[in-house]
Amino acid sequence: MGTRALLLLTGLNLLDYLDRYLLAALASLIKDELSLSGRAYGFLGTAFFLVYLATSPLFGWLGDRYGRLRLMAAGAALWSVATSLTAWVSSYPWLLLTRGLVGVGEASFGTLAPAYLADRLPLHRRSSALGIFYLAIPVGAALAYLAGGFLGSRLGWRPVFLVGGVPGLLLAWAVTRLPTAALPPPRNPEEGTAPQASFLALWRIPSLRRLMLGYGMTTFTLGGLAFWMPRFLEVDKGLSLAQANYLLFGAVTVAGGVGTVVGGYLGSRLVARRADGPLWLSAGGALAALPLGAVAIFAATPGLYIPGIVGAVFLLFLHPGLLTAVVVSVAGPARRARAVALNIIVIHLVGDVPSPFLIGLVADLWHLTAGVALTLAALAAAAGFFLAARRHVEEDLRRAGEGGAPIL
Repeated sequence: MGTRALLLLTGLNLLDYLDRYLLAALASLIKDELSLSGRAYGFLGTAFFLVYLATSPLFGWLGDRYGRLRLMAAGAALWSVATSLTAWVSSYPWLLLTRGLVGVGEASFGTLAPAYLADRLPLHRRSSALGIFYLAIPVGAALAYLAGGFLGSRLGWRPVFLVGGVPGLLLAWAVTRLPTAALPPPRNPEEGTAPQASFLALWRIPSLRRLMLGYGMTTFTLGGLAFWMPRFLEVDKGLSLAQANYLLFGAVTVAGGVGTVVGGYLGSRLVARRADGPLWLSAGGALAALPLGAVAIFAATPGLYIPGIVGAVFLLFLHPGLLTAVVVSVAGPARRARAVALNIIVIHLVGDVPSPFLIGLVADLWHLTAGVALTLAALAAAAGFFLAARRHVEEDLRRAGEGGAPIL
């Protein structure tokens, strides 16, 4: 596969996560101007993901049957327009609407891009490509925090959404120029079956079900912290808006980026010895992040909570490329887009759909520190699900026709 397609999709993925986390980076400015409670602001994140997961199955089903490229391009254009329009919203309902439209557009791209890459790659190259693709998560999120701290504090929050939205329109057009397929399309053994039946069949795959639930728990942690951490650093640690965003920019860029690369490298080494290597690595990362996360939340001095943030971010970013490689491999070539769609549904339904709202609710009832601490319980649950999934992954790979070869 040419580097052009991978770099283009990675660039769009970077904008995807930049647009997604601008709302978190600009939290204080938006809350103050629109006079929003913690619950109301938290629901903006929840509403985005409700739309995101509700539309992902449709795009997964359409993508497996009719191709990926035009749907990806349309989705990128939609979320870019909706992000740009956020600069002109004047009330909470309009803000909810634009975030919902961003969710529809990002559901199309997030569902189909990993499946498109897997279609064009042999088994042993998927993890390296997906590792590059998912490197856009920490970099995009970090750029959102940088834009929030640098531009938001100088220009206000509205112009920042224009900066985030317009470039996606150019990349969306470029996606339409990519080749439709580099490998022959697989025969779909489920032609004629109802979409619900195919998703249910995927859910019954033992390793896939457990992996998705564990992935959902790490998503609860990442989504909740990404949404509320800038505000938490202001309220609990006494940092300014700019200081909080600069700290998160540095931590997510360096620690998150290095964690993604290291996760791919270690996973490749482990899987050469055993098929469940990626799941061992993800479980270990979740367990190791627990004490570091506790230090980041409860420590009062920068000398303790800053290393805690950096270490926890590094460990939490070990897994995205690894786990997605397992998802598209265990599902088999005929159901990749639907497997990614189902994964999106599960990880967001149990992850960052409830976490921003729940953290905001606990913050309103008690204190923001107590709300953020909910993420520690989610990390413990994630490790348990990953350890349960590893017992089934080798057999499930054989059933998908990909046993005996590395999945990374």
